[in-house]
Amino acid sequence: MKNLNRIKKDFERIKKKGFVKSTRPNNKDGGIGNTYEDLLGVIENNLKEADYLGFEIKSKRKNNSSYISLFSKSPSFPKGANSYLREKYGEVRDPSHPDRKKLNTSVFGNRYTTVYGKYKMKLEINYNEKRLYLNIYSLDEKLIENIYWTFEDLKKASSKMKDLMLVFAETKKIKDETFFHYNNAEIYKNFLFEKFLKSIENGSIMFDIRIGVYNSGKNVGKTHDHGSAFRIKKEDFKNLYEKYEKI
Repeated sequence: MKNLNRIKKDFERIKKKGFVKSTRPNNKDGGIGNTYEDLLGVIENNLKEADYLGFEIKSKRKNNSSYISLFSKSPSFPKGANSYLREKYGEVRDPSHPDRKKLNTSVFGNRYTTVYGKYKMKLEINYNEKRLYLNIYSLDEKLIENIYWTFEDLKKASSKMKDLMLVFAETKKIKDETFFHYNNAEIYKNFLFEKFLKSIENGSIMFDIRIGVYNSGKNVGKTHDHGSAFRIKKEDFKNLYEKYEKI
């Protein structure tokens, strides 16, 4: 309760600031999440723990209906699944690099996704085996092979989602500079893994594959994950948690 009260007080403090200048204008999303964390005093890191006082912090532009990333986790099998998927099912998308494939697609549990007009993919859950399968099919829907995550690996990857704060911001431009006003937020308590699986089955959660390759630098030619993740619409967040409230 103490941390929750602190989270709310910090949000009200930042809300009262009105529009604040983005601290990360060169980020792809304009730095909306990084700016909020900077205002909280959070030091950026790649740890698997929650961002702030036991809460994972997610942020979103107000009135933006795009999906929000929950967490990233490459499949458990086969080993090096990202490279395997890219090499076997990817396609050359940049003529200037004809030897380097990419794989970009969104996969759901309630329908097939056609990939580059060559394959179909679908998420399927096997509760007996405790696995989430990324199944690859031919265009006539004959199974080619199974890629999978174990429930254990997914639970570990989603552990930082236990309690979450979703912050919304209005945005505006002043002389080509971006400003945010963080004026609404929602608190979610007690992430339920079983509901996560159900949301995959009903199509509310997708797995977004964004696997490319480094074109320069010390890692040139190696697989580069550009943010493959499980993603969900903001209105469906409440289906993943035991309770939530608006602040």
